[in-house]
Amino acid sequence: MPDPIHCTVFLFLSLLLAGVGQTLWMRTAFSHRFNGAIDRGYTLRGKSVFGENKTWRGFVFMVPGTGMCFLIVYAAMRIVLAEQLHLWPLTLAEYFLIGCWTGLGFMMIELPNSFAKRQLNIAPGAPARSQQARSICFIVDQIDSIAGGLLAIWIFVPVPLSSVVCLLILGGLTHYLFNVVLKHLGLRTRAA
Repeated sequence: MPDPIHCTVFLFLSLLLAGVGQTLWMRTAFSHRFNGAIDRGYTLRGKSVFGENKTWRGFVFMVPGTGMCFLIVYAAMRIVLAEQLHLWPLTLAEYFLIGCWTGLGFMMIELPNSFAKRQLNIAPGAPARSQQARSICFIVDQIDSIAGGLLAIWIFVPVPLSSVVCLLILGGLTHYLFNVVLKHLGLRTRAA
């Protein structure tokens, strides 16, 4: 089992770096080549499956990007902590692969959330109508990706429960603050 603090710092920094990288990637003209909707416009019960906001752009970056971020953060922590670092006994290639897998889990978990919203007549990028539904969607939107990434990594390596709890809280708060900053910069239409 890795040290809970080392594990929390490693995963938090890796996912934060990947999230920043994804935001920058989405601003590039090249990323628009992958702008096709994942559901290809298919519907279920007359409603979009995932919606036009769920495209391949995020997957194209986030899967290998998270793998690279795992390597970068692992290397930085090895330099700073040297022999004191207690993470998983993996090779660099395994850190990259498990990072890619974590990035895939990070992206995949958003799909059921989007599917549920479309079936509940919540438009892509729009808030729910009722206050209760808005509150539930807000919480789920802040932690779904983190939960998906944690679930993915947990399949292959142990993650301390304290790290999971810290990452869900810290990650959710960071995700919200990141959205507030993006809204302030005019890069998002709403923060929540």
